[in-house]
Amino acid sequence: MNKDFNQNTDVDVKENIIDATTELIQKSNGNLDQVTIRNIANKAGVSIGLINYYFESKKKLIEICVERIIKQIIFSFKFNQEINDKPKDKLLSGTISVFKFLKENPEIVKVSILSDLSSPNMNTNSVTSFKGIINALPDSFPKDKKNVVAFMLLSTIQSAFLLRNVTKDLLDFDLYTDEGIQSFFQYVIDLLFAPDLLTD
Repeated sequence: MNKDFNQNTDVDVKENIIDATTELIQKSNGNLDQVTIRNIANKAGVSIGLINYYFESKKKLIEICVERIIKQIIFSFKFNQEINDKPKDKLLSGTISVFKFLKENPEIVKVSILSDLSSPNMNTNSVTSFKGIINALPDSFPKDKKNVVAFMLLSTIQSAFLLRNVTKDLLDFDLYTDEGIQSFFQYVIDLLFAPDLLTD
């Protein structure tokens, strides 16, 4: 009985710390330097030692919170319901919406992507995004190619975001402008919808 009480208390304290940290991250507009252990402890009403006890480091705590924030946002994007038009246009619209979110929240997104790449598993935000893209692809894609095309698009979105400082020089697309983003992803999706990808 006492053991169960302690486990419940542990879960409550951890969730309280995660909630406080998440709120601070969102209020900081992604400037993670403003999210200090002291601020987290004050917001959560716990000691700094307790945060270190449960999460080992600020980095690990931030990663958990960012993963939750991004996961909620991923679920809010509806790739295949953006416009009542062709599947290609729907996918393009959803992709651009996702990339603009990444661009507007660079610090938390960078943490999420790099965390996914350094510790890949089936519960990461990248895998959730991958599944969302698969669901958005039209039936015209052969099943054996659908997964690879979704993986290519996800990888392109993430790489373009992480490398956006050099895409103008590398690819002649300025991914800091709406026009550059539109042109780049139009080009990418045109390539992915090329006839030789759609036939067996």
